[in-house]
Parts: sequence; structure tokens; C-alpha cells
Amino acid sequence: MNVCLYIGTPKDEWSRQFFPEKSPAELPVAGKTWVNHVVDICSLLEVPEVYVADCFYREALVSRLGGGALWSLNIHCLRSFPCATPEELLRRHAGAIDGSDELLFFWGLVLPDIQEPNEIFSELRPVGKPSGALPEGIYLLRGGELFECCCPLYRLDSLRSYFDLNFRLLDRPGVYNLPGYSTVNGCSIGMNVLIKLDCELERPVILQDNVCLERGAYLHNGVIVGREVLVDEGAELDHALILNHTYIGRKMLMKDKIVDGSRVIDVNTGAMEELEDEYLVGSTRRDPVDLCRVVGWLTALFFVVVTFPCYLLSLILPFLASKLAFFHMVHRVYPKCLRVLWGGGHLVRYGQGDTRYAFRYSDMWMLHQDRHLQELDDIYFYYRRSASLIVKVALVSLFKRLFVLTPPEYRLSGIEEEGK
Repeated sequence: MNVCLYIGTPKDEWSRQFFPEKSPAELPVAGKTWVNHVVDICSLLEVPEVYVADCFYREALVSRLGGGALWSLNIHCLRSFPCATPEELLRRHAGAIDGSDELLFFWGLVLPDIQEPNEIFSELRPVGKPSGALPEGIYLLRGGELFECCCPLYRLDSLRSYFDLNFRLLDRPGVYNLPGYSTVNGCSIGMNVLIKLDCELERPVILQDNVCLERGAYLHNGVIVGREVLVDEGAELDHALILNHTYIGRKMLMKDKIVDGSRVIDVNTGAMEELEDEYLVGSTRRDPVDLCRVVGWLTALFFVVVTFPCYLLSLILPFLASKLAFFHMVHRVYPKCLRVLWGGGHLVRYGQGDTRYAFRYSDMWMLHQDRHLQELDDIYFYYRRSASLIVKVALVSLFKRLFVLTPPEYRLSGIEEEGK
């Protein structure tokens, strides 16, 4: 048996209003995309071939699925067209979809409400010849005859149903494997999650990879937080869905909301607003402020002039950089500050997309920090950046190393150059 996922029924159109940059198949449901959940089921059914016929085809989704290697099956992504029935779909993709054996169709954005994968086939009902467009559902094409799989279904046919399904799976995942490396009593936590003092979390909750909850953050009544999210001090998330790469500002209240970067969607009214104030909410993928560039350039100039003798000494006497943390940093950062002066980067790293920088916000705290914690600090700096903070990062980073010995494993010859 093979499986075909068809995304493009009229019931899928609602997602284009609220998430125009995503295929409906990419909508995150309780921490995983819809298509990932379906392919998980295919893997449990030991399906060899999965065809994704997507009317909203995106290369990013194709790349993310990776041909199915993660699931030990083959995924074929097809640029599809609006079709009324599976028979029409097979005609349009003649030769691309193998329907010679049994073919299971996920027709539209549906998920089976089951505890075991084989419950999909617990009851089959002949469909006959559809008089019009086939309703959303799960269908089995067997021996040239189409059957409807009558198992209970979750239907993602509106913003409300999509939002509610996220929390239904959070409460009762059933056959679905929710993300998280540590899952205890309704609390799923991914890798590199930082929860600071005075935070309050009420189960159920999902915190995915690279999440930082600042002091006083309060999450309750069911909250799902995507990857690379910063929830700032005193923010309250009440029955909210926070998608990847999002910042929630200080003391903000998000109740019955979906937040996707700078887009805030009120689930109760369907109202959608793009908030331009980066201190309220925002995407972690934005261009830096020009003022910060100017201050960074001036600070880099100051650094280059003042530390030139130290840099020269580190070249003449390499043991200084291998023994003293201050000379180690000057030797590593000096060429990068020259590059900043030439317009080739930022003095302080601006988030994960920035590869040309001299300092990182985490340089203020310790000599050698875990890479994932550094990335969270980068996101934090991006949203707290100011002219004074840029100067502070450079000066404090150097001052804290004045009287510190460099660990033996960080000899000059073994320096790892970052931000090239």
C-alpha cells in the first residue's frame, strides 16, 4: 500500500489568509507540521511510498522532508492542481503516482483521531461515483473502487478548528508523537531551553528547541511555543500558540492568540494584525537598526586604535594569547573589528543569520559558553539592542578577561575562528 496526501481542497484555502507564506501542509500542529504527523503514521503503517500532491507547492517544504530518509520511506513531492476526485488527481499525475496497488488518500487537511494506526481501516464504506468534489477525509482506493475510511477525524477547515486541534493533541496525543526530549506529565521540553527565575509554567505546555523564558514569564491554560522563541520579562501566555522565530515583549499578554513573528491573530474574532513595534512582538529575522550600525562602527574604531599595541604583542609573543584571556580575545577580535570598519559586518552578532561579527552578547558572561546558550543570547541581544549595550558588550567582554588565564585547550594555535 502507498499513500497520497492531497493539499488543495476548498477547505484548505483558509490557511492562505492567515499564513500566506506557508503551504497548508507546513502548518504546525502541537509542535510538528501537519505533513510530519501524517508521514509519522505512514511510517507506523510501514508504507514504502508517500506522494505529497500540493497545490501550494514550496521548495522549502520539499527540502525539509528530505525525501523521507528520516522515516525510512520515500517521499515524492508533486506540484499539483485543483482536483475534484482521486481519479482526476491520478489522471493529472499519470506515471508520477503509483496507484496499481492499494492507495490511501489523505484528502485535504485531516488527521485521524485514533490510538493505533490500523484503526484507520476499522470501517470502510464504498463511495461510488462522486457527483461533485469529494469532501475532505481519508479514502482507500482498492481494486479500482474507492472506500471512505470512517474512523473519527480531526478537520483543519478553519482557524478555530486549527487552533483547537493544537491543544486537543496537547492534552490527548493518541497515536501522535509530540516533539520534546523531555516529556513529563504534560510538559514537553526540547533541546537548549532556558527557563529563568520566577517563571511559572502550568501544564500542559510544549517548549521546543532554543526557547528562552525570561524572569517572571507566566504560561498557563495550555501553551505551545515553537523553535527559537524569546519570551521576555513578565510576559503572560494564556492558551496561546507561538510559532517559530518569534519574540514576545516585556509584560505582553497573549490570550487566545496565534503569534507568528510580528503577526498576531485573534482566534475568537479572526482579526489579524501586523505589529510594527519590535518591543511588543516580532520576528527573530529582521534587519538591524542603522543607529546600531553607526555606534558599532565607532566602537570598532576605538577598539582598533586602543588595542593595537596589545594585538602587535600577541603577534610577536604568541604565548601571551595562549596564556592570557585578554590577549587571546584581542588577537581573535582585532581582525574582525577591522572588517567592521570596512563595512563587512557588525560589532556584536545580530541573531543566528549573522556570520560576520566581532563580539557576541554572551562574551560578557563567561569565556567559553555552550553554543546553544550563545544562540539564545544572540536572540536576546537582537531585541534588547541599543547604542549603549553595543558599547557595553565590547568593553565588559575585554575587562572581564584582564586577569583571567586562558584554558590550556584554547592555545593560540587551536583558536576556532567564528564569524568568518
